[in-house]
Amino acid sequence: MQQRGRGIRARGGRNRAGYSGRSRGFANKSWRKPQAQETPALPLGSRLADVHESDLADVSTVDEKSAKISDCKEIASFNWLNEKEPTILIPGNPPAWTPLLHPSKLKEDDGEYFRDQNAARYPSYPMQPAIEAILRQNPHFPTENIDIVGCGSTVGNLLRFVRGVDREFRMLVEVVGSTVFFIRRENSSREVIQNVYGYGHSFPETYTTWASGVKGSESHQRLIKYTLGDLKCVVRFEADGYFPELAQEQSKDIRQSAKIDRETDTDQELATIFGDTILGRRDPDSAIGNESITVRSAGDHVPQAAIFDLKTRSIRKKDNDILGEELPRLWVSQIPNFLLAFHKAGVFDMEEMQILNVREKLAQWEEDERDNLRKLVLLLKLLVDFARDRPSGRFELVHEEGKRVLELREVCDDVPKALPTTLSERWTKEGLDTSENHQLSSPRTEDQNEYADLDWDNGSEKDYTACGSKCGYCGFCTH
Repeated sequence: MQQRGRGIRARGGRNRAGYSGRSRGFANKSWRKPQAQETPALPLGSRLADVHESDLADVSTVDEKSAKISDCKEIASFNWLNEKEPTILIPGNPPAWTPLLHPSKLKEDDGEYFRDQNAARYPSYPMQPAIEAILRQNPHFPTENIDIVGCGSTVGNLLRFVRGVDREFRMLVEVVGSTVFFIRRENSSREVIQNVYGYGHSFPETYTTWASGVKGSESHQRLIKYTLGDLKCVVRFEADGYFPELAQEQSKDIRQSAKIDRETDTDQELATIFGDTILGRRDPDSAIGNESITVRSAGDHVPQAAIFDLKTRSIRKKDNDILGEELPRLWVSQIPNFLLAFHKAGVFDMEEMQILNVREKLAQWEEDERDNLRKLVLLLKLLVDFARDRPSGRFELVHEEGKRVLELREVCDDVPKALPTTLSERWTKEGLDTSENHQLSSPRTEDQNEYADLDWDNGSEKDYTACGSKCGYCGFCTH
């Protein structure tokens, strides 16, 4: 039976196991030790409907000219601190590229790394820090115009599905106001990546540096807004680092207006100027009654044009098309720079690094993938319509390896909502909050734009080919 003629097939069904895809994240050794083994699959609710590949075959309703990303803007950012209690810095800073003058052999990765940094640190509401960052940095953000809020993992998994890449994943889909949230779902919030090897974590720890004002940071998360088809999307992703030279060239005026003086950025001054806000303790919907998030103001604005993604590989893989494999992920997050570093037994020579401006590559990939991107737009519309038509406004999306179908299932009773009640109310009220508590951490001037264009075409690019290329993680885990 077709549901509403939209290509989603209603089903009755059975429970089946599944787990979601991997993501990247730094080790988290000091505040709690993550589990070291695969956890059992979470139970599944009853089957509501299916989306088959054949349901996406007719893309005539999607204008091929609109099957691309447009109007991309950076809207917010935050850092996770490596502290016992969940703590974020807004707007935070990504780590800066600080290559070694004299390369030495690095220690091979030996830590435990979370698949989902946000869920591991705040399992009740993994999307809460992102939404808090948006509303604090942009009090008048037009939430009523946003169709989708997701992340690199959820959007990336849907993209992989329409491209025929067979990988298991699960995600929660829920309507908040008129916005549909896509939230990744692991077997455990603290599930770790299995079989980590290589230098994908030790390299960024050595070759990038956190600014003094954000010392103790473990992860830099960014949020961008763009149009895909006719859908207005907000996407959260983790940034590996940034190039200081590009930040200075691209965003001097914005950075000056948003800057917090790092030389005088002490805890006492932050408390005096901005204050610390503790969120979550009194929310009746909290899944963990004593869980809270502490929000602090620290860092400064870094433009998207300066952000890079990195990967490390053995020199033996130098002839592989590593960039080509990463373009879909870079496209979802609209990251313009790619740093690829090759090593010989753990030694990264500068001449074996490449720093690539990938804007043209992304544009060409987008053109080449036009038909698949039309399928992605169609799929997103089907899921958005299905969620909005549901009385509960929520369901779980499941894809099992080897099965070219997406299962839409009921959400089990013990699964928390996408956002706590108080934050949902702020989102549905167009992001406006007149209370003193939520006006403390917006370092901005009256004439500053609410969010900045990525503005990739402005400013000159320096030639970094002499000092290396994009590197990142071991490549075993994806985001």
